[in-house]
Amino acid sequence: MNKFIKPKVILPVILGIIIGGLLFALGEYDDAPGLCAIGLSAGFILIMIGINKTGIIKKGLLAPILLLFFAAFIALITTSILLDGEFGDRPWYSAFGFGVVIVLLLVGLFRIQKFKRSKSS
Repeated sequence: MNKFIKPKVILPVILGIIIGGLLFALGEYDDAPGLCAIGLSAGFILIMIGINKTGIIKKGLLAPILLLFFAAFIALITTSILLDGEFGDRPWYSAFGFGVVIVLLLVGLFRIQKFKRSKSS
């Protein structure tokens, strides 16, 4: 339990909650979904950095975890925008979002495989 009660752990978590919540609230107030997404992303990254400082996440796995999270996040956002009809008469524009998702997934999975190989050797 002492791992969690350190300034280097608590500070990023609190900043993540404050900054993420503030940006999300501002985005919701201005009807700016991009600002909401930035708020969620910034808050998540800061919270993950704080969690990483505890040593719970093995060294070298933070980047793959973030890549896989953002792949899922972008996939959900792109699907939501596609189903809402925001692309209008050009639904193939969603291929750009799904292309980014595929790249993030592949890079994240390759980094996890690299981590596993380095640990087994």
